[in-house]
Amino acid sequence: MIKYISLSFLMFLGFSLSAQNISLNEAITTGMEKNFSIRTSKNTEKVAIINSNYAFAGFLPIVDVTGARNFDVENVSQQFRTGDTNELDGARSNNFNIRGDLTWTLFDGTKMFLDYKSLQLERNQSRFETQAVIENTLGSIIQSYFELVYEQYQYSVLQSAVELSEQRLEIAEANYEVGKFSKTELLSAKVDLNTDKSNLLNQEEIKQQARVALNLLLGQDPNQELLATDSMKIDESLQLNMLIDDLTERNKQLLALMQQENILQLQNKSVMTELLPQLDFNLGYGYTNFNSQAGFLLQNQSIGVNYGLSLSWRIFDRLDRSRRNQTTQIAVDNNAIAMEELENQLTGDLSSAYVRYRNKLDLIELEKDNLEVAKENAEIAIERYRVGRSNAIELREVQLNSIEAESRLLNAIFLAKQAEINLLAISGNLLNKDEVN
Repeated sequence: MIKYISLSFLMFLGFSLSAQNISLNEAITTGMEKNFSIRTSKNTEKVAIINSNYAFAGFLPIVDVTGARNFDVENVSQQFRTGDTNELDGARSNNFNIRGDLTWTLFDGTKMFLDYKSLQLERNQSRFETQAVIENTLGSIIQSYFELVYEQYQYSVLQSAVELSEQRLEIAEANYEVGKFSKTELLSAKVDLNTDKSNLLNQEEIKQQARVALNLLLGQDPNQELLATDSMKIDESLQLNMLIDDLTERNKQLLALMQQENILQLQNKSVMTELLPQLDFNLGYGYTNFNSQAGFLLQNQSIGVNYGLSLSWRIFDRLDRSRRNQTTQIAVDNNAIAMEELENQLTGDLSSAYVRYRNKLDLIELEKDNLEVAKENAEIAIERYRVGRSNAIELREVQLNSIEAESRLLNAIFLAKQAEINLLAISGNLLNKDEVN
């Protein structure tokens, strides 16, 4: 069953002609595209996607190319075994070399496979973190949207109060002119009308503040005029046991912590792979050309390939592996504690929100009955006042009761909607709803 109050009549009340009519789905679409937190979070996720390539886990070789060209000018004094000497001032020499080297790790104790899997998990973790930001921001957008709806409702209630006070003033003026009402009655009607107009102006300010808050969440000009056109519908079908079941499977914060636990476990295994040797394949190709005006060789040129295997095995590392293994295990334990704490906290939040949700649904029914009685009483009171069978104090009291009854109903609907949104957000179902209206 769905409960709601229509907003169609508000489109003609007190809004700028330049206001942008915006539905909830349009607000969500705009927020998903323009909200600053969502855009930043999506960029962070892109970094994790880039980093999750198998090349960054060590599967591909490293290729280096180096080259140099050196020139020397020296004064040379040489004496050979034969007794000959060679002296030369300003002897010139030059050396040119270039080479390429390839190093490819063939075996590292399966560390590269563990690192690749860890990068994949980090990408998934980043995705869940992005979804958590989106879900939290989406919840804020929806709540802000319905806060604007609520303030628009309140504005219409107070505008109705002004209209009723204007009607009362007309009656008071007419009766005063024929001598049926005293001037006190007339002045009292004017004071109450001004009070209602003052309340309406204050509500206009509150409504504009709600509009600015929504614009900020949508990532657009805070001064953009908005008219929320959707109504507040409350879904009464939510069940606590189903929401708790969804919590561990869909809450993005919990899912991100689960990924973190898997990442830490892989890091622990990665440390243990260092107990095994590392085997690398090496390949090099180089060219060297040396020319000199002094010395045994006037020119030396070489070109060729070198290749081979290298094996490294760290037998003892000052207990560093043991230290890292222990600290990683502690991090795993702390992550498990954090998961348990978060799940417990979220379950408590879910239960509290559900109590508010059910309470407000019951309160809506009660306030609807109260509003019907208050409106009927107000209609009777204005007619009694018109024919002089009621005084201004009685009419004002009835009028205030009617305004208060309508405000209480609106508040109950708004709080029920807030509780519904909180339930969906905590249980991880907010992103699964095509439309939350």
